[in-house]
Amino acid sequence: MKKNYLYVLFYQFIIVVTPLFTTPYVSRVLGATNIGIDAYANSVVQIFLVFILLNVGVYGRKQIAEAENRHALKTTFAGIYLMQCLCGLLVSSVYVVFVWMVGSYQLIFMIYGLMLLAYALDISWFFIGREQVKRIMMRNTVVRLLSIACIFLFVNDASDLWLYVLINSAALLIGQLVTWSALLADLGWIHFSFRMMKKHVGPMLLLSVIPCVSLLYTAVNKVILGNAAGATEVGYYNQAFKIYTICMGFVSALSTVIVPRMAMHYKKGNQEKFRQFVNFSIRYVSISTIPLTFGLIGIASTFVPLFLGEAFLPATTNVMLFAPCLFLAGIADVLGLQILLITNQSRKYTVSIIIGSVISFAVNLVIVRVWESAGTVASFLVANLVIVVVQLYFARKHYEFRYFLKIVAKYTVCSVLMLAAMFGVKTLLAGQNDITILMYQIVTGVYTYLLCLFISKDPLLFKILYRKVGWKHVKK
Repeated sequence: MKKNYLYVLFYQFIIVVTPLFTTPYVSRVLGATNIGIDAYANSVVQIFLVFILLNVGVYGRKQIAEAENRHALKTTFAGIYLMQCLCGLLVSSVYVVFVWMVGSYQLIFMIYGLMLLAYALDISWFFIGREQVKRIMMRNTVVRLLSIACIFLFVNDASDLWLYVLINSAALLIGQLVTWSALLADLGWIHFSFRMMKKHVGPMLLLSVIPCVSLLYTAVNKVILGNAAGATEVGYYNQAFKIYTICMGFVSALSTVIVPRMAMHYKKGNQEKFRQFVNFSIRYVSISTIPLTFGLIGIASTFVPLFLGEAFLPATTNVMLFAPCLFLAGIADVLGLQILLITNQSRKYTVSIIIGSVISFAVNLVIVRVWESAGTVASFLVANLVIVVVQLYFARKHYEFRYFLKIVAKYTVCSVLMLAAMFGVKTLLAGQNDITILMYQIVTGVYTYLLCLFISKDPLLFKILYRKVGWKHVKK
């Protein structure tokens, strides 16, 4: 599992590093309005994608992890993918009609059709379920790096928006085709039948409610923002959301590799091992996302204009509002994906998403015209908060609430001290250039946080020191 986590972490590192180069370039070359058009079109396409995927990633990797032999593996894959494929054909047909009828941005929507095809072919859940993460991550890394090179080579001015969309969509499609070659080499000829699919229809439809409802506080709220405030505000929202997803990548890597192992232990009745995984996940998410939350708030006013350009300065507030979602989404991963779904409480997981999404949708309708993009971000924050509160109640039998509060309180105190140090550095360096201030803030923040962990004798930090650094006097 450690190797799989490192592979996912490496891929997430690539995902994090490449936008550090491409996002400033694309933001300046295409401009806020074109970025908003792309984000608006993408949000519409996401609505179609939901009905192709049906949350198959979550369901598929759990079922594959539980397959006990090669025959079960092939029949499980065939049944799940046939459902995904049929949904892809149906949704693609509807999308063709939509593109033919749409009045604005028709070329952009046509190119985005490649993305629909790519996700219809997505089988990454199979390799994640088998804990063969290396096979897909290395291929995807190569394809991603090639797409980045193409962006710098061919996207040169505001008229190249269609080319930017084409490069991103084609890269996804090529990545999926390469993954299929690995699958066929592993399983050989696969026989598809409706009989194999039948037992998966009910569970997949139940889980599909989750992404459908989640659209209310993601894609649909973005569409509402576009209609209420225009493409430029969508651009502010979208670029802030990209910064959020960059930070979130390292956290989601844990759930990607740990869920198959937890599913296996739970199925075998190893409750003690399962609870150990839960406690580790709570600590890992807290130690990583709480400082990220406060750190992002601390550097937002310096980082946003430097990273995105002065044209995106209004997105600073959005980044600050997105920051708490890092912790909330990380905890929701633990409670929802690692506890409720693995313990066969899909209905409760679905209910939590529905409640959060509906409340978020209502909040966005009320405040979007006044707060514009900041209002849509605030509604996203509300959704995450409500989901976590509901899931804390639903999953209460599988974790200790006092342990959860103790862990969160500890890392919050350390992070507040870190934030104070970062603001202090910014005040002392007033008048210096933004790059200097940003670098000193980051270094000071990291040093202060690690010092707090060391002084408090954090077990996770000391475990790393004991194993990797070789501090023999450090106790586990």
